[in-house]
Amino acid sequence: MLRNLFTFLLMASFVLVTYTNAQNANRVVAKKAPVVMNEGTYVPAQGNTFAPVPFMPTAASYVQVDTMANAYGPAIGVLNPISYDPASNALALVHRGTASTGGSGSLVYNLSTDQGATWTRVGVVNATATQRSSRYPSMAISNPTGGDLSATTGVFSWPELVAGAFGGAGYGADQPLGANATFATFSSTELYSSQVLSWVSDNTAKMYWGSDNQTDASYKIWMTEDFGVIDTFVFPSTVFTDGGNICLGGASGGGNTYVGMVGTFADPSGSTPIASGWYPAVSKKSATGADWDAFEVVDFRTIPALSRFDRLFDYVKEDEFVSYGGDINVDTDGYPHLLLVLTDTTSGPNTGVNAVVEIFKTASGWDGRIVYEGIDDMMFTRVDGLALGQMGPSPYLARSADNGGWAAQWVNKAANDTLCDIYMSSRGSDGVWSQPMNLTETVGMNENSSHFANKVSGSAGSYKAFSFYTYTVGSNDPDPDPTLPAMIFVGAVPFTVIVGVEDENNAPLTFSLDQNYPNPFNPSTQITFNLSKAGNVSLKVFDVLGREVATLVNNELASGSHTINFDASNLASGLYVYRLDAGNMTATRKMMLMK
Repeated sequence: MLRNLFTFLLMASFVLVTYTNAQNANRVVAKKAPVVMNEGTYVPAQGNTFAPVPFMPTAASYVQVDTMANAYGPAIGVLNPISYDPASNALALVHRGTASTGGSGSLVYNLSTDQGATWTRVGVVNATATQRSSRYPSMAISNPTGGDLSATTGVFSWPELVAGAFGGAGYGADQPLGANATFATFSSTELYSSQVLSWVSDNTAKMYWGSDNQTDASYKIWMTEDFGVIDTFVFPSTVFTDGGNICLGGASGGGNTYVGMVGTFADPSGSTPIASGWYPAVSKKSATGADWDAFEVVDFRTIPALSRFDRLFDYVKEDEFVSYGGDINVDTDGYPHLLLVLTDTTSGPNTGVNAVVEIFKTASGWDGRIVYEGIDDMMFTRVDGLALGQMGPSPYLARSADNGGWAAQWVNKAANDTLCDIYMSSRGSDGVWSQPMNLTETVGMNENSSHFANKVSGSAGSYKAFSFYTYTVGSNDPDPDPTLPAMIFVGAVPFTVIVGVEDENNAPLTFSLDQNYPNPFNPSTQITFNLSKAGNVSLKVFDVLGREVATLVNNELASGSHTINFDASNLASGLYVYRLDAGNMTATRKMMLMK
């Protein structure tokens, strides 16, 4: 049973970061970019009835969910306002909204039980708080037993305004999701930041939230199982060499729970000091009590695949502040994965070639992969839009419950535009990231305010990710006014990954599906596959929405190697999936048509 026993406080902190040569022991430091705060004009709640939106993007199936008074509520790149729980099939999001009573900081949440097709506004999260001046909410879904909706708890956290400025922190819950029996509380006993992130354990009832301190560089984590007893743990300022930290959030998998961070950690033993002074790191929850292990600092420059990148990507170049972002997830073996944007400074002290990368731990140490190279160097300096200059590329990382499907989302300049679109890549357990898919493709619009649920639905090669973005209601302007009412959109994005199956006797098979060649192609390509025995075979091509666009083989074939030519003259440029079915064996791969 949820009990409201005590309260606590948060306030925006200014994080210190190195700007000079990191080998200089007397570092000259600059502040982290301050968070924008604006009240906007509040409007009545619009529920789930909306006028048609003519500019709805078509690359992903986005649905209008609800309205906010303005675009400020989700405009921080490390927040997690949307969450999905595969076991209960619950998809939920929290945002600033209006209630019949209360102030401008009323927080409401919406719930979908059909993977985002339809939504219900459940109610006000902070209805029992004595003050409603909440901002920038995050949430997570706890379901340690893997039960249905009745076994879930919605966990919410946020910064709270005190005397008109960031200064308090709130937390709340609804048990189960959809019950509309929420409670919330906040306090003003300490000074914490405008970023208060939530996460949960995958196999226990433990629920967490955390924030950094304004008065020093410490970081505090709260943990509870029933909101009756709440434990706390503080990473002292000295952990971050008294400089600063930016939390990437927390995640759980394989029985392990981690918190991810970028911060001014001491240089790892044997490492040449990094020019920016900032490193990524993770800390694992200890087996006992409220303690967390010491941070494990990752020097990505020592990873062969990433060795040419020399610092984190500072996405706003032309000011005195630094701006970093990223995300964390944990696989089913209990190993952490970080999604970051790194810079290879080829053309200046803080400019060059930028890439979205996945950094992950294995049994033998840390490794990494490039997800996408080509993040625009100056994009987020020139264009603020709804993101208010606070979100940058917004990298997010999600995985499936079976660990077989992974998805990454980020924001970048569109190929045929000067403004931002939202992109997604996916991979299977083979670790090969797909060509990026543009989820919005709206010329003349600036979709630079987005988020991503950290779990995807599905299994056995067929999955669905959940993308969140906002835009001014009724606008198709490239630079809409962020103080006006904003619409929340959520898109369910299907994707497939390679799946191979052994025969019933678990004997090695020569069944395989090769990557098409050439790839990318225009307009034709060859697909080669191998069959271990004769039988009925199907080879089909699908678009990214799962619609069949071509049948290349649908008959009996002999065992051995086969090569099929695919002519895509009648198809549009884009990403396609081809799937081979032979008996009880299936394999899929992706290919890119570029006309």
